[in-house]
Amino acid sequence: MSRSVTTGLLLTAALQIAVGCADERVDVAAPRPPSVAPTPSPTPTPTPAAAHTDQITLPMRLVRGNGGTLVYVPMRVNGRGPYEFVLDTGSSNSSVDRSLVRRLGLPRTGQQHPVQGVTGSGVVPVVRVHRWTLGGLPMHGTSLSVVDLGIGVAGLLGSDELCRFGNVILDFRHNRLVIQRR
Repeated sequence: MSRSVTTGLLLTAALQIAVGCADERVDVAAPRPPSVAPTPSPTPTPTPAAAHTDQITLPMRLVRGNGGTLVYVPMRVNGRGPYEFVLDTGSSNSSVDRSLVRRLGLPRTGQQHPVQGVTGSGVVPVVRVHRWTLGGLPMHGTSLSVVDLGIGVAGLLGSDELCRFGNVILDFRHNRLVIQRR
């Protein structure tokens, strides 16, 4: 599959704001973004626990262009990073960019995964990760699709992982992602 088709498949979905899981409900609060977004600190900072919910607040970076907004969040992969992943609520599967696969030497599983989007569909290879985290929260998946994003991003954090949290709040006013675990 060509780089432009893969990028179109994945980035088309990245511009959506609603999140949903088949068996669970995830609330995403998305206030209207300000016209200019300051650059947040690149280091994730856990916040104190809320009354009955563990809450973690992380920086997010907004990139606006081509009629949409991309949300970047810091992820660690196999203890390295942080690397910028696009928070892609429209993607049902998280994935890593080929450049990160090469940089970290992530091993291929021999499997392939189908990808589909508005512009078409295709099949991509799958790699194994030992551990990947968002603000210290471990993600559940250990096999990730390999994509060729070509936009200087390390990967996509999809709804397959986001749906595991109680609440996911995109605070555009303060450029932060707030995760309230159940």
